[in-house]
Amino acid sequence: MIPAALLLVLMIALPARAQDSSPKMGDSAYVAGEYRVFTGAGEPASFDDIIAAMGRHRVVFVGETHDDPTGHMLEVELLKGAYEAYGAPGSNDGEPRPVALSLEFFQRDVQSILDEYLADLITENAFRTDSRPWPRYETDYRPSIEFSKENGLAVIAANAPRRYTTRVTKNGRESLYDLSPEALATLAPQPYGQPSEEYRNQWIQVISEVMKEEGMKCGLPIPEPEKGVEPVHARAPAGSHDNMGNQLHSQVLWDATMAYWISEYLAREADALVLHMVGSFHVARGTGTPEHLEAYRPGTSRMIIVLRPVGDIDTFEPAPDGEWGDFVIQTDESRTLEEIECRRYLAELANTRS
Repeated sequence: MIPAALLLVLMIALPARAQDSSPKMGDSAYVAGEYRVFTGAGEPASFDDIIAAMGRHRVVFVGETHDDPTGHMLEVELLKGAYEAYGAPGSNDGEPRPVALSLEFFQRDVQSILDEYLADLITENAFRTDSRPWPRYETDYRPSIEFSKENGLAVIAANAPRRYTTRVTKNGRESLYDLSPEALATLAPQPYGQPSEEYRNQWIQVISEVMKEEGMKCGLPIPEPEKGVEPVHARAPAGSHDNMGNQLHSQVLWDATMAYWISEYLAREADALVLHMVGSFHVARGTGTPEHLEAYRPGTSRMIIVLRPVGDIDTFEPAPDGEWGDFVIQTDESRTLEEIECRRYLAELANTRS
């Protein structure tokens, strides 16, 4: 399976029309699989353990793999569990806390549109047309938005507008100073933070994976297309590792901006519990967004949950160094859309060669 971080690299590197690199699968393929819960150290744990631990923190980072139906199902359950335990009337020993949802999957310049929809001031069709939701919104993110709407939860459109992260990829971080004050107001304050050494090393690992995938699909070189047959597209197109330094700083802009808007919400809500849902590379091993949150609000208590598709959910897969997070939920890799597409592709390839 291609690492989730590779998908993120491609989204930074490719033009907007190519950003939905996910396979186009029918509803029959979108089925959640089994999962197992572990502590970051690999000890067996439970979903209830995760909910109980949330109460000791201000921010819960939930790192997902974008094409994992099981992970998206669990994200909704985590949000519901947090609300029922800490935000619902009568919860939290009679002192409910504000529970908020923060999302990588909406860009900051659509916050007012998101707020209008949550307040029932605009239709869902208008909301979805104007807010530029991520691919597979219907299955992946709509359930969390609708739960928030029904229960009066705030939702933070946390990500930097893509046109500005693209500008950094092409022209460097200093190019942001050419933007208007209105544009800069959607981003983390300038100059935004630098990547830590640990984060930079993780990025190099991702770029290495990108380079391995160039010209490949499902682990095999792409064959030359026959005349009149639509060519198969590589998972990582040639050149997707270009501008590595700028790509890194574009990624950091995502992290810093998300952390900044979480910190701004916490400044207004003294006892809030924020669940921030994001690609796992942004938060796994405590680097990325958590580091920037610490810079904006030192001492903010946070925990990290990493949703990881693996081949064997019963066998814990430790992080290359340190721990993935406070909790790891291992999901069934075979249910990810990437794996489903590869099984179909390899079967078709075998048929053409037989």
